[in-house]
Amino acid sequence: MYLMLKNTEVLYFDLEDFVVEVIRNDLLPYCLRSNIRLSTKMKDILHNIQEVKAYLSSRVLSLSRDNAKQIYAAFQIPQVDSTDNRVNICIKCKGVSIVDSYWVKEDEEVADWAKINIRQNQLSDILDLSLSGFSPTITTNPICPELTTKGLFRKGWVYLGDTLYLLKSDKTNEYVNTRMEVLASEILECFHNRLDSIVYLSDIKETARGTAYVSICQNFVQEEHSFIEAWEVMDYCKRRKIDFRKQCLERWGSKFACIPVLDYIIINTDRHTQNYGFMMNNDTGSLEAVAPMFDLNCALVADYFKIEAGDTLSQMFNTKETIRELAFQYIEYTDLRFDEQAFLKLAESSRYRALRYVFERVYARIQELGII
Repeated sequence: MYLMLKNTEVLYFDLEDFVVEVIRNDLLPYCLRSNIRLSTKMKDILHNIQEVKAYLSSRVLSLSRDNAKQIYAAFQIPQVDSTDNRVNICIKCKGVSIVDSYWVKEDEEVADWAKINIRQNQLSDILDLSLSGFSPTITTNPICPELTTKGLFRKGWVYLGDTLYLLKSDKTNEYVNTRMEVLASEILECFHNRLDSIVYLSDIKETARGTAYVSICQNFVQEEHSFIEAWEVMDYCKRRKIDFRKQCLERWGSKFACIPVLDYIIINTDRHTQNYGFMMNNDTGSLEAVAPMFDLNCALVADYFKIEAGDTLSQMFNTKETIRELAFQYIEYTDLRFDEQAFLKLAESSRYRALRYVFERVYARIQELGII
């Protein structure tokens, strides 16, 4: 089988015969780049197989996600959360994903990226199943984004006109995570000189189980780029003895530094290494920009429940630093400007009048960091 980047073969692998051959190291996924050993020693051959399996299995929907078991059932996939089962799922759905242009091709298969690309072809709509967990339909075409969309919250992709959107929801009675994601998105718009962030809007979706409150955002990955998760680049830097944090500051400066600062302001306790990253040029394999900030459905939740969460350990670098400590470490590298009038207008709007205490907590952290 071949691991493809669009129509370019980048890796050949045969898991049964223990064969892994690099074709284009410069275009490999970052978790495999400079990570495939050329030695014919058994331990190195097994290492290569293990790394390829780990990559393929990492592309598959986790059974821990809301409604994941129902999605597995709809595709008649065994509900076994093992590496081998996840690898088989990845191969079955060709490993296609909304967020990048990698996919898996059989040895003699005649296939073209234009026909495989799920960002350019109409999707099989199983949104109702993704959001509500209920659908009587058995789905036979596994080439869809639902099997390779990560995260633990219920979500699904849908075309609205010619544009691809992600709809997300949660299982709390008041849809707290979803409502706070939309609010956090609006609060981020009150800052200038920052990294771009995904705009989340609110909507109501009728599902088989009733009305659901959802956040909706536009897909941010276009054809010329792939999104690369931070953990892949961190591991690559470790193999190459590169200081990941230093390099990010040197290359992207304030754009990168504002991530931990803004995360503290909106008390986002879930900035782990899979929900931030970089945009890779699909032609050159080089990282060209920090990806927009996204995945805000854990932001402001502590404020909503009036919990102090500044000392929550940050997951951004997998260190023992808290989200408050990281914010103060990186504030000097930012050039953030706060639009206080826009913030006050938002706080005084009829939609958020009952959440005045949330705005007060956010404002206090802005003052604490000296941005005002």
